[in-house]
Amino acid sequence: MLLGLAAAACGGTGSAQAPTYRNPVFVHDAPDPTIIHANGAYYAYTTQSVYLNLLNIPILQSRDLVHWRLVGDAFPHYPAWVLGGPAGDMWAPHIVRLQGRYLLYYAGRRASVGDMAIGVGTADSPVGPFHDLGHPLLTKSPGQPPYTALDPFVMRVPSGRVYLYYGSDSQPIRVVGLSRDGLHVIGNPQPLVYPVGGNGRYSGLVEGAWVLPHAGWYYLMYSVGDCCSQQANYSVFVSRSRSPLGPFTSDPQNPILMANHKFWAVGHNATITDQAGVDWIVYHARIRGNFSDDRYLMLDRIDWADGWPVINDRHGPSTTPRTAPTTR
Repeated sequence: MLLGLAAAACGGTGSAQAPTYRNPVFVHDAPDPTIIHANGAYYAYTTQSVYLNLLNIPILQSRDLVHWRLVGDAFPHYPAWVLGGPAGDMWAPHIVRLQGRYLLYYAGRRASVGDMAIGVGTADSPVGPFHDLGHPLLTKSPGQPPYTALDPFVMRVPSGRVYLYYGSDSQPIRVVGLSRDGLHVIGNPQPLVYPVGGNGRYSGLVEGAWVLPHAGWYYLMYSVGDCCSQQANYSVFVSRSRSPLGPFTSDPQNPILMANHKFWAVGHNATITDQAGVDWIVYHARIRGNFSDDRYLMLDRIDWADGWPVINDRHGPSTTPRTAPTTR
C-alpha cells in the first residue's frame, strides 16, 4: 500500500525560486517520528497508526523531506513478547544503523505484565523486514511506574560507545550503555533530566529524548507537558552538555518549540541534517480546530544563536511557506 500526502509548493519550470514547503508535510496521523537517511532517501518511522488498517510501526519514505508516502509496516505482526490485539501498543520508535544493520527500537506493551518495555528489531534494509530480538531489551526497574521504559533514542558516539536514552511517566530521562551491536544493555541507567516539580505549566513529564551533537556539545532535546488530552501543552525543551552522559544544563529560553495560533500539542521530535549541512527538526503537532486527534508530521529549520538551537524565531511551528531542505 502506498499513500503520499504532503503540503508543498515549488518554483515554476525555469524559475530561480527555491522550492518551498508548508506545514504539515504529511497530512495523516504520524506521532513520535524518528528519521534516517539511507540509500538516497529519507525514512521516517512513527507510533502505530490506522491507515486502511492498524499498522504497528508505519514506515514513511521521502526523497526531499517534504513529500512523504507510506511504504510499509516495520512489524506487520506483534513481536512474541508484545501484547497483541486491540489492547496492544507499539510506540515511539527510533531507527539507527550499527555495524551494517538497521536497528529499530520501540516501546511495546508486555503481554506478561501490561507495562511498557523497550524492544528492538534488526534488518538489512530500512524498509525491513525487521526481526525482533524476541524479548525486551530493557524493562522498568521494580517500583517504577508502568510507562517508564518508553521513548528510546540510541546514539553511537565517536569513541564507538553506544548509549540508550529513554524515560517518561513523571520519571527522569535516563541513559544506559549498550553493546556495540546495540542488542545488550551494559551497566546501570543514570538519570540526566528530571521533571519539573510543583504545579507549574510544564510539570510532571519529560520524554521523547533526542540527542543532537553540534559544535562540540551534545544537545538533549525532550518533550515536556501533557501530550494528548484536550488541554495538551506539549512542547520541546533542550539542555546541553560536553559529554553524552551529562551533566546537562537547560536552555534559559526553554521551550524552544511550543504551540501557536495554528498548531498545538507540539513535540516528540527527531532531527536530520540536509545535504547543505543545515539541521532540521521533524516532529508532530495537532491543528487547532481540526475535528480529529491526529498528530501530523511537521518540519522546521534549526538555526543556532548563542550556542542554542532556535526554531522559527521562537514563534512555534512555521505557518507560512518556507524554503525547503537541500536534498540533492
